[in-house]
Amino acid sequence: MYIISVYSENQVGLLSSISNIFTRRGINIESLTVFPSEFPGIHHFTFRAITTERAAQQVVGFIEKKVEVVRAFCFPDNATSASEHGIMEDYLKNRNQ
Repeated sequence: MYIISVYSENQVGLLSSISNIFTRRGINIESLTVFPSEFPGIHHFTFRAITTERAAQQVVGFIEKKVEVVRAFCFPDNATSASEHGIMEDYLKNRNQ
């Protein structure tokens, strides 16, 4: 099981576009959580899916090509990504300069 974490602007139809990326690769979304992140104007999508590491990384690559997506990450279900928050902070600081 892999967790795919996506930070994005809140745009109509984005969830549908992202779920289509999973569908085209035959990956079933086991669970989905969406909520406003601690970063103003950015939402956080968390997908859990049973897939391989390679497929999860490919999905992240395709998701990041979406214009509305700020950043996407993937990691195994049993791992935690404490650095995700720091990466997003740095990314948004540099993006706004």
